Amino acid sequence: MRTLYVSDLDGTLLNPNAALTQYTTNILNELIHSGLLFSIATARTASSSCEKTRGLNLTLPIVQLNGVLLFDPLKRAYTDCVPFTYEQSSAVLEITRDFDRVPFVYKYKSGEIVAEFESLANSAEMNFFEARKNKAYKRFSMKKHIEISKSERVIYFTMMDTVERLAPIYNRLLLLDGIRPVLYSDNYSDLYFLEIFSSSASKGNGIRRLRDIVNADKLVVFGDNINDLDMFEQADLSIAVANANDEVKNRANLVIGDNASDGVARYLVQNR
Repeated sequence: MRTLYVSDLDGTLLNPNAALTQYTTNILNELIHSGLLFSIATARTASSSCEKTRGLNLTLPIVQLNGVLLFDPLKRAYTDCVPFTYEQSSAVLEITRDFDRVPFVYKYKSGEIVAEFESLANSAEMNFFEARKNKAYKRFSMKKHIEISKSERVIYFTMMDTVERLAPIYNRLLLLDGIRPVLYSDNYSDLYFLEIFSSSASKGNGIRRLRDIVNADKLVVFGDNINDLDMFEQADLSIAVANANDEVKNRANLVIGDNASDGVARYLVQNR
């Protein structure tokens, strides 16, 4: 039986310091070398996920931006993209402006992501920008006023703020057809992420495409946060780390050790 294992990154495979431990790196490399089918599904893009997984010998496509993109770690290139329609992306931007908030707007151009923004609303967005600027695969561009043309491929919106500030925006976005908003807590602060993408994209849809690519008979997934739940729906076995959101643990088939204790790697050593 060909079993595909897919792990979320932040809060699951990465430790609380947002890093891969040497133990996890060594174990995964040994298992991948011996034939383990293993990949990652993350809200990150290649610009930060490649840095976070440096030293990990991944060979299978990586699900990125919550399923909007697939990235080939061997070719070092994006291979698949799920964009909004022009009408959808325009409606999202109009709603956020109604609440006096403009998110980072991700546009896919010639194999590269251009993240446009008008301002950085808080320390979380400043840190987000500082940690990712000048990285490969994604370029930031500050605009006085962001506009969307019919010829552009808009693929993602993201912003960080308090749940009180983001929840009304999230609720409005839920009314739009073809739009998938996700609101969840940040692993590294008291703020929340609001991420918006096409309803044709999700971590669940991304790992389903990956499962077809590798022709796997069984799918095992690991996660910790709300944006991992649609992965659980696609899995034959869904596994939450002990530090996961309570709803995620309640929906999981199994709960294992936390991300501070190399929970995913230790499970794979014992149960692959």
